[in-house]
Amino acid sequence: MRIHRHIIDYAKDKHRHQSGVVHNKGWFFGLERGGDGTRHRLRIQTILQKPRPEFSARLHVGGGWSETPFDTHLTILGSGVYLGIGAGSKLAEKLSRETRHKYEGRDISIAIHDGSLWWKVWTHNNHWESGEFAKWRDSHTDINPLDRVLGRRRYWYEDESTALIAVAMPEGIYPVKATLQRQKFGRPKVKKRTESWVVDVDAPKGIPYRVDHSGGWKGDRVYGFGVSLREKRDDWTVDAKAAIEAWVLRQRADTGFRKPDPVKDPA
Repeated sequence: MRIHRHIIDYAKDKHRHQSGVVHNKGWFFGLERGGDGTRHRLRIQTILQKPRPEFSARLHVGGGWSETPFDTHLTILGSGVYLGIGAGSKLAEKLSRETRHKYEGRDISIAIHDGSLWWKVWTHNNHWESGEFAKWRDSHTDINPLDRVLGRRRYWYEDESTALIAVAMPEGIYPVKATLQRQKFGRPKVKKRTESWVVDVDAPKGIPYRVDHSGGWKGDRVYGFGVSLREKRDDWTVDAKAAIEAWVLRQRADTGFRKPDPVKDPA
């Protein structure tokens, strides 16, 4: 019998580090028994970060296809503990398997965020067939009194004007469709709402904006995003072009981007 152990400090990984996180470590344990080569794994991750109004608890049961047939977590104010158990796959399959979802486990969870209480009661985490489960088994309810009485705060958008803009980057030009929108924010039952101006950006060919650490399947391009404008001017496209280019350059600086994949350069 052999026991393996290693620790990863995610907080020191520049690609995984998140703002506000002061501690993020993962402990990995492996038990290997001789003879039949059976392996069992245990993964524990602890996160400590700047408090935020969130609570969540989850139990997920998978199957033999999963590295951790059983996994669970508990977070309070954004900080918490995550646990994954890489053993008991046969038991997990008996508890979770369903012919219509052969390779999906089931989920029990409860969470509080965005002013609502959310829950899942032994449902499939990703998708299910229409009418398969009663609606109450995967639902939520507002717990903020203002949300219940006046409605949840939301955005409304009104299109004002549209223009084609050539976005200039050091390596070339990228055409985008820019739509100037009046943005309103408030509650449905309250007449007074905050107004501002935004530009919705549609880039059909994509604009390289980040380092792709996925090996190619995620790509380095963005195809749609939005930017804010301080005010609406008659020549708003000048401000929009500057805001779009600044947004892309800022994303490049934050991710350490240097040059786009030459294979994907626009013709």
